[in-house]
Amino acid sequence: MAYKKSTSKDSNNGLNIIGIGASAGGLKAIQEFFDNIPPTTGYAFVIVQHLSPDYKSLMGELLAKHTAMQVFEAEDNLLVMPNCVYLIPSKKIMRISGGRLKLEDKAKGAHPALSIDVFFESLAKERGSKAIGVILSGTGTDGTKGIEAIKSEGGVIIVQDPITTEFDGMPNSAINTGYADLILSPEMMGDELVEFVNEAPLIKSFNELNKKDELLLRDILDLVQTVTLNDFSRYKLPTINRRLLKRMMEKNIKSLDEYYRFLMNNEEEIRALSKEFLINVTKFFRDCEAFDILADRVLPELFLGKKDNESVKVWSVACSTGEEAYSLAIIFQEFLYRHKKYDQSVKVFATDIDQDALNVASKAIYTKDAVKDISPERLRNFFIKEGDTYTVSPQIRKMVIFAKHDITKDPPFGKIDLLSCRNMLIYMNSALQKKSFAFVSFLAYRRRLFVFRSE
Repeated sequence: MAYKKSTSKDSNNGLNIIGIGASAGGLKAIQEFFDNIPPTTGYAFVIVQHLSPDYKSLMGELLAKHTAMQVFEAEDNLLVMPNCVYLIPSKKIMRISGGRLKLEDKAKGAHPALSIDVFFESLAKERGSKAIGVILSGTGTDGTKGIEAIKSEGGVIIVQDPITTEFDGMPNSAINTGYADLILSPEMMGDELVEFVNEAPLIKSFNELNKKDELLLRDILDLVQTVTLNDFSRYKLPTINRRLLKRMMEKNIKSLDEYYRFLMNNEEEIRALSKEFLINVTKFFRDCEAFDILADRVLPELFLGKKDNESVKVWSVACSTGEEAYSLAIIFQEFLYRHKKYDQSVKVFATDIDQDALNVASKAIYTKDAVKDISPERLRNFFIKEGDTYTVSPQIRKMVIFAKHDITKDPPFGKIDLLSCRNMLIYMNSALQKKSFAFVSFLAYRRRLFVFRSE
């Protein structure tokens, strides 16, 4: 048996408890998470995963291969102890109270999407600022209300970067609350979690800035905008604060005032800070199901009424290093071949505010790891292997035009048929999101427009 039975009767009121919520696609994320968690953090981990009531879960046996911590299937009234992992049983709703896990039978016909919220809400009440909520891959919105409860008590929220998920519904819903302190891939969460908890007092002071520090933060963002022309003033504060704190710690600077004075005489650091704010994380064919829907449902309708020799124009917004733009070009090229539309052309306009990322995209050369999720057939058809790298084929490369563009202030491209915006809105505050949506609505009003997005 992979897990043992906890027998301690001692209370542990000072314990940091990490609640982990996961659903579809969550097993891989959970395993990657624990592959990178030291076994002696002093924290307790409670996994609330949506489980089928019809099958015996093998999570205990599987997880034991990825952690040296003891793994327990939860029992009613079981005391939670440090350096241990606890799993919700099938057909149960779980809460925590008095340091002990409380189980009750799930009501017949109850939707499983409530189980993470239920546990997180009890965890917030139980541990307050020592509660930590982690949202991993899954569909739906379970966990969204729970992280709001944890955040209201001063706890910490970590969310899997949607780009790294098999199913991004739960992570996107969590991120859209604005409460996420960290947005990371599972393998990066271990070191960041330990570091973040140790830094928690400083981070919380960042999230509760006094008026003087609020003015300093505004001045810092003004400096960044003056030097780089990138305006981050309407990005979500948890993201800005965390990235700003990271730069300060790398420079061994303890206060905003000291860092501001450092920036005033250091243009190189201003540019480095701007790069820190830019979140250049992307991959080929992110969320394959979404691309399948695009190819099977959207493209046929998009080409309806298009005449021979009439071009189709696609805009990939916030394209980063180009993986998504090339994925779109490949999907279109496959469609043209399949339907023998040899006389029609497709142009993909790919834009970003980060010139360095655009330079990488323009070279069209990617590592073996970057193309690992691309099917062998697509690798053969659309890439050229050169040593340990893969170069996008000339046929696909000529379909894509890269350009620096800021959707929040620069004029839009005209006569666009499809707009793809899949890794930008989650980092903006609600005001900037609304402005971007108004921008898209304006384009849609002037012309039939398909929008490919995941936020």
